[in-house]
Amino acid sequence: MPEKSHQFFSITADRALAERWRAAVAPLGGTHVACDGLMTALRRLPEQRVDFVLVDPTGADLSIEAVLQKIRHRAPGAELVLAMDGSHGTPEDTSRVDSVILERWGASRLPGDLPTRELSARLGAMLTDRAHVARCGWVGLSGALRAASDLLLAAAPSDATVLIEGESGTGKELAARAVHQNSPRVGHQFMALNCSAFTETILESELFGHEKGAFTDAFGRKKGVFEAVEGGTIFLDEIGETSPGVQSRLLRVLEERQVRRVGATESIPVDFRIVAATNRNLVEAVSEGRFRRDLYFRLAVVQLTLPALRDRRGDVPSLLEHHIKTASQSSAAVRLLDRVTGDGLARLIDYDWPGNIRELRNFVERANVRFPDIAISHEQVGELLTSVRPAMLLPVVTGRRTDTVEREMIFAALSELKRDLDYLKRTVSRLADHAAGAAAPQRENQFPSMRETERERVIEALRRSNGNRSKAARLLGIGERTLYRKIREYGL
Repeated sequence: MPEKSHQFFSITADRALAERWRAAVAPLGGTHVACDGLMTALRRLPEQRVDFVLVDPTGADLSIEAVLQKIRHRAPGAELVLAMDGSHGTPEDTSRVDSVILERWGASRLPGDLPTRELSARLGAMLTDRAHVARCGWVGLSGALRAASDLLLAAAPSDATVLIEGESGTGKELAARAVHQNSPRVGHQFMALNCSAFTETILESELFGHEKGAFTDAFGRKKGVFEAVEGGTIFLDEIGETSPGVQSRLLRVLEERQVRRVGATESIPVDFRIVAATNRNLVEAVSEGRFRRDLYFRLAVVQLTLPALRDRRGDVPSLLEHHIKTASQSSAAVRLLDRVTGDGLARLIDYDWPGNIRELRNFVERANVRFPDIAISHEQVGELLTSVRPAMLLPVVTGRRTDTVEREMIFAALSELKRDLDYLKRTVSRLADHAAGAAAPQRENQFPSMRETERERVIEALRRSNGNRSKAARLLGIGERTLYRKIREYGL
């Protein structure tokens, strides 16, 4: 449990509930500020740092989603917890609210009638999760991010090789640095090398070093990263782009803990830890013969998968606030609520972020340039998000064949088109659901379809697992990839 004092902010008109919350946070070393109404709370939230917001939605004139949106707008980085049960709930207290709306706004749900001791234990566990995420240097509160931080911190103290998987822009190098910072090797060097940025010959020289005269322009002896990092950690990014020859030499170094410079006849003992990363599916690469099976198993001792930003939408507000503060040139950073309107924030949360956190950071920088003095509304968000498309990006020198790069650019353009179509389908689906909800009640004897039943089962599994997709997949008895497909299919 972290030692710093945490700020708990509760919103309820029920004095007994407020006192129970106050008693629950006292053992956690936190301070508690109680507010008896939503409007008063919205005025007070921006005035102080808030770690937790505990909300009783009873009596609010707004829908649960509207309540969550307004609070999240005022407290982007706070843990948002709803107290909902038979006595402190609303007609909207359904599994649909839990799995869709709560996840969308980065909120969690606790029974409002929990005994004080159990409530304190639950909040304490959330504090521990927050501390784990912070130790990794990450910003966010989602279940997927918390699961990744738990695995990272469990693996870091060992010397096990870690393979980090995830889309481009999800923060793989940041995760590799977190492994190093939380390991016994923290006092030694951390060296990063992008394997896709060099030709095979130059990559071999960068990795293993070379002797004078080993090849053209080798005018002197050079140490490779395996020698230079001595005792530290090597981060090999885009490991899937290495050639068969480099893969073979990497495997030998991993097995023997010795390195032979290019052009040398003797090997040198080396002490290192490897953290590798890829945005490719290495299992498929192995099955297609493009990546060595034995090297894959040596690298994937611990597999850490970083979630895409579209799979942790509730973290978008806190990420926006973080990058707005980072981009601010003044010491008093502009708060998120002063830069993005409510409808603009909703649009940003619903956006799929194909470039992930890197694209979000780019969005903040462009917003500061184009709209430096005005709030960013739904319309301005649309202009900023459509100003750059993957198909418009110019190629860069990567050391790879031109036809390979061209295929990747075509694939990126097709993927972007698919994402746009998926977004339109989800939007139409939401409008249809809203219209259906406003329509006349269904017939009493109407029987749910298989599709409706399956959708509800997926929603219920996500609710029971608090948004943890691995746990939800196990509850349903299906693979995690199948679950991801079902989530996209049903617009969840």
